[in-house]
Amino acid sequence: MLPSLVRPSVPNDKPNEDLVLWGTNYYNYCVIAHLRVVLRGIVDLINLGNVPTAFVACRHVYEWTAHTCYMSKTLGDHIAKQEWAEAGQLQSRVMEANRWVKEHGEKYEPSYPYDEMPDQLRLKKSLAAYAEYQIQTYGASDVGDSYALLSEHSHPNSACFNPYCRFSGAEVRFVRPSADAALLGEERCLIDLVQFLHKMLLLGKERTVLPQVRAIIDQIIAAAKTVKAKSV
Repeated sequence: MLPSLVRPSVPNDKPNEDLVLWGTNYYNYCVIAHLRVVLRGIVDLINLGNVPTAFVACRHVYEWTAHTCYMSKTLGDHIAKQEWAEAGQLQSRVMEANRWVKEHGEKYEPSYPYDEMPDQLRLKKSLAAYAEYQIQTYGASDVGDSYALLSEHSHPNSACFNPYCRFSGAEVRFVRPSADAALLGEERCLIDLVQFLHKMLLLGKERTVLPQVRAIIDQIIAAAKTVKAKSV
């Protein structure tokens, strides 16, 4: 269970350090609460051999990896510079914005002040931040290729059809798609995701969930060392 958070009695339009740190952990806990359910679902899908559906869910996780990357960098810069107003505005965008509500909500609830709702953080900014991180960390980026691959399997096109078809001359046979989860190919983003969440928890000066995330990172490092030792 994630611990509860008590919001400081600070007005939204005058954020200070306490409110920003609270908002940081509010974001952190929401992301963790959501993604652990999604990841559990992906594992269930893979165990069932349902790779086509797992592709769609993996794209969602990839987008959240990019989102936490953007937040760890941009919010981290604001906190380092003690730019509490800018940090508060960013947190409002990511925690309160809802594009569907802003564009369609008036049909269902006309009295709501939709013009006061902040604009959504666009996905292209998150993906650009993740690409920049990869270049700085690994020397190159495959964000464009990886996200495009996951999107191809999430949109109506031939990438969805091909796994079910086997051609033999003029004949096409319809078969069960491969259950090999290695086809997903983008699970390595989870390593980055855990690191971004770790940084976000540090930014929020969180002390309860942080050790658990740190333990996951340590397990990944230990597993990587074991694999490397066996390959030598």
